[in-house]
Amino acid sequence: MASLIGMDGRATLEETTDLPCSICLLDSRSQVRLRCGHAFCGACLKQCAAHDLASCPQCRAPHLLDPDVLRSKIDEYRKQYRQWREGGATGARGEVAAVTAPPAAKKLDGQCKETKDFRDYDAEHERKETVERHYRDMRTHQTVAFVKKMHAKYDFSEGKERCHMTVQECFRVLENYVDSSDPDVGLPNIVHMLQTAEAIRAAGHPDWFQLVGLIHDMGKIMYLWGCAEDGQVGTADGPQWALGGDTWVVGCALPSGDARPGVVYPQFSSLNPDARDPALNTPCGMYEPGCGIDNLLFAYGHDEYLYQMCTANGVKLPKAGFDMIRYHSAYPWHTGRMYDHLMKPEDHEALKWVLEFNTFDLYTKDEDNVIDVEKLWPYYQGLIDKYMPGKLKW
Repeated sequence: MASLIGMDGRATLEETTDLPCSICLLDSRSQVRLRCGHAFCGACLKQCAAHDLASCPQCRAPHLLDPDVLRSKIDEYRKQYRQWREGGATGARGEVAAVTAPPAAKKLDGQCKETKDFRDYDAEHERKETVERHYRDMRTHQTVAFVKKMHAKYDFSEGKERCHMTVQECFRVLENYVDSSDPDVGLPNIVHMLQTAEAIRAAGHPDWFQLVGLIHDMGKIMYLWGCAEDGQVGTADGPQWALGGDTWVVGCALPSGDARPGVVYPQFSSLNPDARDPALNTPCGMYEPGCGIDNLLFAYGHDEYLYQMCTANGVKLPKAGFDMIRYHSAYPWHTGRMYDHLMKPEDHEALKWVLEFNTFDLYTKDEDNVIDVEKLWPYYQGLIDKYMPGKLKW
């Protein structure tokens, strides 16, 4: 690897993948190696630049790290990423443009894009192949057996958690995560989640609702322990079919037939092995009518993981908050209404809350919606301290 120290003695950036970041231990294409030999990713050095650190974050050896260079490189990366996301799909082939908003829906506070511009997967664009591959793989591999395997892998019982960290530490790690399944935004996770939380706050909802908006996508932290075989790689071109994307109930008839609101790429359902199992391909499948939404297995992703994580840590949210976390990606349920025959009467209350939450989750995804993370963070740290303080099990 070439030296990363310029002629003026300042550390410089180089595209490299031969060293993990010395702070978060993750690989990154854009890294800085200091005179002391330690290398750091852009996300971690962004924190250094923000505080004008003049020494290595690991060994404290002095250096001439140029904050302006770092900021410039980070801005350039975000510009390139945003260009990569432009024209991205925002729904599925044949799906209506606005699946949850009424025809004359008003914009939310902080919403810059038009409502009709969300979830329209028909558009021709350079990412269409990536999005289609994501849902093809998801529909192919998310079987009952796979979902049960992932529940076992991410079990929290008897001290089986994978690490301990605070919510803020989790957000720092997620700065390295690139979501290839979300077509509506190319911003860091913390920015989108603050967009959601701030819109909820502006609407006058209680603080626990605001916290859900802040943390709802944190389950994507699973990529730290995932692998390509399980569809959990945290790169833009890696398989992520068990991290993000619309989820459906496994163990009964898969989304199929004509396109309908909330159902993405139904043509891929025939690729799923469970679709050929007579015990699993009927409307009820392995479930009893009216068994209740909480007794169904959904395709595995960040929603279920975060729900289990919050439960294991005793997070003090009302049931509505847990329902928002667990089911916000279940579009075939809350928008497509495919599983009404499996619901209990009380599930309609959960449905109401999830739909309310998704209005904020979906329609605040906007790169023109400016968020000042440093200014807002103290308020949300207060909510974290109230509901889920300290080091948590992950």
